[in-house]
Amino acid sequence: MDVFRFGRRPTRINLDEYRATLTRSALARPENNFYHWLLGTSWTKFLILVICVYLGTNLIFALAYLACGPGAITHTEPGSLIDVFYFSVQTMATIGYGQMTPVGHWPNSIVTFEAFFGIVYSALTTGLAFARFTRPTAGVRFSKVAVVGNHNGIKTLKFRIANDRSSHIVEAQLRLWLIAESMTSEGERYRRSVELPLHRSESPVFSLTWTAMHSVDESSPLREYLGNTALIGHWHLLISFTGYHESLANQVYARHVYLPRDVQQNATFVDIVTVLPDGGRVVDLTNFEKWNPNSSDKLAGEFL
Repeated sequence: MDVFRFGRRPTRINLDEYRATLTRSALARPENNFYHWLLGTSWTKFLILVICVYLGTNLIFALAYLACGPGAITHTEPGSLIDVFYFSVQTMATIGYGQMTPVGHWPNSIVTFEAFFGIVYSALTTGLAFARFTRPTAGVRFSKVAVVGNHNGIKTLKFRIANDRSSHIVEAQLRLWLIAESMTSEGERYRRSVELPLHRSESPVFSLTWTAMHSVDESSPLREYLGNTALIGHWHLLISFTGYHESLANQVYARHVYLPRDVQQNATFVDIVTVLPDGGRVVDLTNFEKWNPNSSDKLAGEFL
């Protein structure tokens, strides 16, 4: 666990969970962190949270109506939590069937507050859902592992990306960074970011797959880290992808991290391109994640 200080408060970064995990950070206000979590979390978690808050608040209001005593809500059984719960649901949704009505100052006060809360809650959930739907995402898939094998007699790092959508991404750019921990002569530890050159870092149109390659030759900073067990946990690879999405009419971004355990030595990807007898090509994405150890040095299928 490494601690970096920005200003007065620390941010803890766990390399083993680096794939998007920052432990509790005090760089921003908690409500901002929660808002970004609502935008970035999965739809399943988002909907579960919306449902739980909805049911929980209705239960709280039901208990408040129950505390007002018998007769506070007409046509309900005395002490029946389920009856006042249903009344709370009708009030929050502004349904108002007219069968159950509040009687007295306190029940009407609770109804007033709950009606206001229902309007605000509906507006917030609708806004968040709309923001999640309209948030542009790249729809780019990265291979789970990167492989290191020979390519034209040179030791080469390879990883794959694929376009999961039918639309094209134009002016696509791919960059590879080595993030490594270093020590100064004074004994201070710091992180350095070194960009690793790719054989091809740009594509005019990215439509299917892309096998990115970096030559691990004598000039590559990655050479001293690959296969060095003493440095495991002190480095990782960061990939950033940018491009203009034709369907979304917007710039899209994606990133991925390869930890040392995700880099397979002396391996190559299984070819995903099949050449048909008529000269046509078929891309089989079922082999996208597959790799073979100690296989031939030919280039894994790359097709754009």
